[in-house]
Amino acid sequence: MHEYETILLAEDDRFVREATVAILEYGGYCVITAVNGQEAVRCFKENRVDMLLMDVMMPVMNGVKAYQIIKQIDPDIRVLFTSGYTGEVLDRELIEAKNVRLLHKPVPPDTLLKAVREILDAGR
Repeated sequence: MHEYETILLAEDDRFVREATVAILEYGGYCVITAVNGQEAVRCFKENRVDMLLMDVMMPVMNGVKAYQIIKQIDPDIRVLFTSGYTGEVLDRELIEAKNVRLLHKPVPPDTLLKAVREILDAGR
């Protein structure tokens, strides 16, 4: 179990957010949720977070912009982006950066938990 590890989940779709929280909690993680990037930045400032799990496309502020702001606060923060848009392109430099990964939705639970564990372990 990894109860001491906290993941900040930013996802605007309530059903996806709730399902993802259930998967992560089943995996033993503490989860803080945000419904958009702006709220994610606020939550990050108010909590100790080990990793970000962010939807790329969200209202108010997208996940990439939120990550860029959070990265200024903590340059070593690890992030896993998720996206349901196959045609969307993240900046290649961002995807190739250390501590950044992208999974396309829908993400099977075992794939999500494996990716989260790999990202967290890579930071050690």
